[in-house]
Amino acid sequence: MQEVKAVYQNIAIEIGNKDFEIYNKNLFTDTADYDCIIKLEKEGEKIKEVRTQYSVPALTRKKFELPFEVPAAAGEYVLTISFVLKNDESFAAAGHEVAWGQRVYGNYIHEKPAADKVIVSDDYNVIGVRGRGFEILFSKLFGGLISYKYGGKELLAGIPKPNFWRAMTQNDTANLLPFRAGQWKIASIYLSHKYMHGRRYSDAEVTESDGKVTVSFTYHLPVKPEKDCKLNYTVFTDGTVHCELEMDKSDEVGELPAFGMIFPMDADFENLSWYGCGPDESYADRKHAKIGKYSNKVADNMAKYLVPQECGNKEEVRCASVTDDKGHGLEFYMDKENFAFSALPYSPHELDNASHPNELPPVLKTWVRLGCQMGIGGDDTWGALTHPEFMLDNSRKMKFGFYFKGI
Repeated sequence: MQEVKAVYQNIAIEIGNKDFEIYNKNLFTDTADYDCIIKLEKEGEKIKEVRTQYSVPALTRKKFELPFEVPAAAGEYVLTISFVLKNDESFAAAGHEVAWGQRVYGNYIHEKPAADKVIVSDDYNVIGVRGRGFEILFSKLFGGLISYKYGGKELLAGIPKPNFWRAMTQNDTANLLPFRAGQWKIASIYLSHKYMHGRRYSDAEVTESDGKVTVSFTYHLPVKPEKDCKLNYTVFTDGTVHCELEMDKSDEVGELPAFGMIFPMDADFENLSWYGCGPDESYADRKHAKIGKYSNKVADNMAKYLVPQECGNKEEVRCASVTDDKGHGLEFYMDKENFAFSALPYSPHELDNASHPNELPPVLKTWVRLGCQMGIGGDDTWGALTHPEFMLDNSRKMKFGFYFKGI
């Protein structure tokens, strides 16, 4: 409904640097019949808001000056202009939003971690990193990050791994995407740091410099032709970890449904907050959503489809956190680019395996996914493909980076 409402709204709003244009598409109604709310936020926090009226006759356009200046100071500012009902109507109550427009100014800035000194222990099978209030263990034998403790609390329920798959939608199955891209599902489940037959494994690379340590793993993907991907963890003094995933061109393997990482957390981490598109789900080809700060329960992101499938994704996310009821958890935030973010009580593969909601397994974990994914299509549900501009371009080397930290 979020997407449909935005696409079919009868008032279009284009916002410039110092003015904005209203295009009234209504056949008879003047925009003066609505209240106009103009709100300025800095990174999700409201700075100014005015409630006024603008008169634009039906089927005409008119420009107006913004009622206040957008600050030139560092940071990201979001200006939202909304038209709402003045009075109760038969279809909605007073205050119901009938149209909106938004513009983003500046850039989101998250304080980058300082490099001081971490304590590193490189043993036979385990690499330990310790700093202020945190302990991290990397396993050479199992190939990844096996423990992240912050404030004495374990925040992981398994090894975070590269992920190339999202649960298939009914649009996907109708256009045979699983047939064309099925190798990426296998790669997401069975990727390994071990060589053929498991006789030996790729050793983790450890590099210490400038008060931080980087631990790198190379994963071999069970696809044809053979492909590898590399995951670098850089640990800072305060427990912040920078992750960088990279993979060479892979279009010979097939269309790439997703590119990023998946984090398993305990099911007690059921509270989600994010700064990005919302409040409902959004995708590369479903992004008519407002940038803002939102929160809900992880379970709320499960759409009530008759057939469980991909759902709950958030696009253009700058930062997000997943916590328990005591406020412990993980915060994720952008490196250079915004990312797609999802936190669900089921993994993509658990969703794929269920034909109906009653077939879903008991909720044991919260599955956090972040990175990017292809659009979900839907021009029709009997074979239409996702538009090319909403596909992932894996005909080139791909790289994705982000930070996470305990809270």
